[in-house]
Amino acid sequence: MRRIPPLITVLAICILSVACNRLGGRSFVPALEGYEMEPCSTLLLKKSLREISGISFRSPGELIAINDELGVAFLLNPLTGDIEKRPFGKKADYEELVYTPEGYYVLESNGNLHLLDDDNFSEQQVYYGSFPRYTEFESMVYDPERNQLLLFCKTCGRNADTINAWRFDLRTHSYLEEPAFSIPIRTIRSMGKDDTIECQPSAAAFHPLTKRIYIIASIGKVLLECAPNGKLEAVYNINGDLFQQPEAICFAPNGDMYIANEGRQSKASLLFFPYRKAVVITETKQP
Repeated sequence: MRRIPPLITVLAICILSVACNRLGGRSFVPALEGYEMEPCSTLLLKKSLREISGISFRSPGELIAINDELGVAFLLNPLTGDIEKRPFGKKADYEELVYTPEGYYVLESNGNLHLLDDDNFSEQQVYYGSFPRYTEFESMVYDPERNQLLLFCKTCGRNADTINAWRFDLRTHSYLEEPAFSIPIRTIRSMGKDDTIECQPSAAAFHPLTKRIYIIASIGKVLLECAPNGKLEAVYNINGDLFQQPEAICFAPNGDMYIANEGRQSKASLLFFPYRKAVVITETKQP
């Protein structure tokens, strides 16, 4: 496959996009360091991605996307919105996907994980989770330091007052029995200076340069920034006009950020935020 140079891709997205910089209002409050107040572009997606639920960066001209109904991987061109379909499984409630050295992992809302080949997206293995009652997932990131997946529960139990992060170890292909860490809702409210904040994570991503975990919540309209150990470092309010229903987020290796909204009364959308902050990258010791 011919690769598009990153600089050309960025310029093309900003020039050819739908509604580039035309949407009023700030995207994040306070401002998200390294990113502009508004998206560089907003691309309307095709009908088959109306219920988009996960995205992963593959190359400067290609994202991988899923929706929450079909066992299909969509090769998505972020410039044009063109898609190619790669079926991998039966209908289920698929909520997230991330790339790992083994291939792509797709997360079901019940915590089951589907491993897909990174060439043809055929299903290689399914790993079945067992979690406490009333636990539902929509968010997951790959932790390269520990070679583990972090699964964040959207619903973490009846009347739960924390967001729990569960680990799946890629070396043993097993789930750890207890949450790796928890983020108390009271801490989110305190840092966000709002005692009414609700937060039910709908997507998450690991920033390749800052090494921070970003968790976005459609219900609650907030973006959390966390250290890899789960320590909450910042809480951002997100603009509901721009993020009607954010259900997917991913980063390019250079820090560019993509956030996808599920469609409600209209089409789904893909928002593009180029990363503009120079970051000194230090080598990370591999596990």
